[in-house]
Amino acid sequence: MENKKGFFPMFVDISKKKIVVVGAGKIASRRIKTLLLFADDILVIAPEVKEEILLMERDGLVQVQKKMYDREDLYDAQIVIAATNDLPLNNEIFSVCRCMGILVNVASDKSKCDFHFPGVVKKEEIVIGIHAGGSNHRRAKEVREELEEFLKKTITIGSRQSRLAVVQSEMVMNYLKKRCPDREIQMLTMKTTGDIILDRTLDKIGGKGLFVKELDKALLEKRSDLSVHSLKDMPMELQEELPIVAFSKREDPRDVLILPKGERTYRGDKPIGCSSLRRKLQLKELFPQAEFKDVRGNVLTRLQKLDRGEYGALILAAAGMKRLQLENRISRYFEPEEMIPAAGQGILAIQGRKDEDYSYMDEFSDKAGTYAALAERAFVRYLDGGCSSPIAAHAVVSDKKITLRGLYYNEESRKYCKGTQAGDVDHAEELGITLAKILKKQI
Repeated sequence: MENKKGFFPMFVDISKKKIVVVGAGKIASRRIKTLLLFADDILVIAPEVKEEILLMERDGLVQVQKKMYDREDLYDAQIVIAATNDLPLNNEIFSVCRCMGILVNVASDKSKCDFHFPGVVKKEEIVIGIHAGGSNHRRAKEVREELEEFLKKTITIGSRQSRLAVVQSEMVMNYLKKRCPDREIQMLTMKTTGDIILDRTLDKIGGKGLFVKELDKALLEKRSDLSVHSLKDMPMELQEELPIVAFSKREDPRDVLILPKGERTYRGDKPIGCSSLRRKLQLKELFPQAEFKDVRGNVLTRLQKLDRGEYGALILAAAGMKRLQLENRISRYFEPEEMIPAAGQGILAIQGRKDEDYSYMDEFSDKAGTYAALAERAFVRYLDGGCSSPIAAHAVVSDKKITLRGLYYNEESRKYCKGTQAGDVDHAEELGITLAKILKKQI
């Protein structure tokens, strides 16, 4: 019997419910993307799986079993999606679910659905579902787009909770308030896994990706519109759905020496606080007798440890110290010629969603910062450098020319070499790759 009253919009917590999707094609992928906004336990069953769904499995978003469906697959399910191109199989799944009292949605037959997938508009805690009875998809889409456009009046910036991260996000907020005076600008802060796990170095707990995972999730779920990162903390490989949409003007890229309050020189009786293999390798040339001790935590936490006497000195980034207005704590600057900084150090990366309009960030984006970022990241990416590899890169842009300085460390031979390469800014990434190839051949 045709439903003339429409469907009751009931909002249900499915975050912990077991969801089984039978089928792994285009429709299944679309359904899964919607479910991922709200659910954590999704199992996909199909003998052949669309690449897009395999990428979701790689990122830990879903579980995939490449096999034929068996009715036992549904026994512990609470919600089932039948999305195969085999209509008799979809009907069989519907019958099993009805017998077992499992909520089911058959993608090929709207009459065999206990629930329907609405058009979803999600902005932070606000969730809006649009449904037109399954017969007027065009109008439902129009309404969804109208609501999304309305909600775009608010721009939400995702940020880590540390004081430095908030200060950097406030820089972007201040720009947007001037650039988009008709929009409300707000910040969404959160602790990342990298901020929580402080008893181990990054290379032992998963690398730089731990500083962006939660922010990435907020972007994908449309709880935020932008994420602000220190570029040096970003992984070299990014999700295609979450590109970098702007690079900032570069702050001072140098590393600096920080001493305990009241000290004028490094005594050498206590270790230098430093977790970066890149820094340790180069510091051994400058302080051959020094010992090094790992230190984690945000800048303010590290300074507290230093002043309590746990370390004789710290090595930090000048950019962070200056943005926190702690420049007076800097005892010495290390020039790039003596200690090459991390790729991207001093540059902010603004990350957004693929295929969305971020033209309002055009005036924030800095050409010199962009060229430097592209060259440095291409250099490190080619050498497959990460948290466990002391690879460094620093580019200087002058007019139309770019000069890149790099450090490559061979983990097998435990030898390293430095080098420079110059070229045109329009070929910044090629320049980074060229220098990487040259240095790799030397050791």
